[in-house]
Amino acid sequence: MKLKNIQKIFSLFQSKFAIALLLALFSCTSYPLTLIAKSQQPTSSSNQPPQDGSSRGRPTQRGGAGSRGNCPSVEVPIVALIPEKTVSSVVEANPTFWVFVPYQLKDVPNGEFVLQDETNNDIYRASFTLPDIPGIVSFSLPSAVPLEVNKRYQWYFKVYCNQQKFDSVFVRGWIQRIALKSDLERQLKTATTIRDRFQLYTQNGIWYSAITELTKLRLAEPKNATLDNEWASLLKNIDLENLSQKPLVGEVKIKQ
Repeated sequence: MKLKNIQKIFSLFQSKFAIALLLALFSCTSYPLTLIAKSQQPTSSSNQPPQDGSSRGRPTQRGGAGSRGNCPSVEVPIVALIPEKTVSSVVEANPTFWVFVPYQLKDVPNGEFVLQDETNNDIYRASFTLPDIPGIVSFSLPSAVPLEVNKRYQWYFKVYCNQQKFDSVFVRGWIQRIALKSDLERQLKTATTIRDRFQLYTQNGIWYSAITELTKLRLAEPKNATLDNEWASLLKNIDLENLSQKPLVGEVKIKQ
């Protein structure tokens, strides 16, 4: 074989070897880069919200959420008496919240109410115990914790069916205190009965105040059929007519 042909073959061999070597080096360097890229992506588990119901920016959850844990089985779950998926209004600085709780006190030794601002900062947190029997209960903010006008707040009502406060079942909602328009404020001042005030709140979509005023009436007149019908109509407007026959059992008791 001529020397010239030998040189061509050797040159071709060198070119193929160089290409193979470059490919091998590229695959070795890109592999760890791929791992780094994957490691920087959030995992599915990190996107799962905590089960205690206290994370930022969550929508209204008026039906029971979280883990049932040791809680007994019930036909109707815990439900907040609020419109679904909306920020509802109130005019009082210290509003009252209403929740249907299907559990007896003996089954639920601990409860907790949490009020937070829009950025998930705690404004107020209190432990409580329930009334003795299942039914619609209330929780009122103390005078030391007034809501500011035009600010939105998120609130959580949790129950724990064990002493260690594991596996809460909770509802959550949003509330905004609004300033009264002058004409509505004038009408409320001249209203002579609680019924008049309730109707004004209802007509103007001020939910928390409306339900509290009507509940005051029903507690004062538990056998008034007209109030029962108005109560059923109010709950039907937010698709909670199945709760219209549930008893009003009173306020929760704050633990000191």
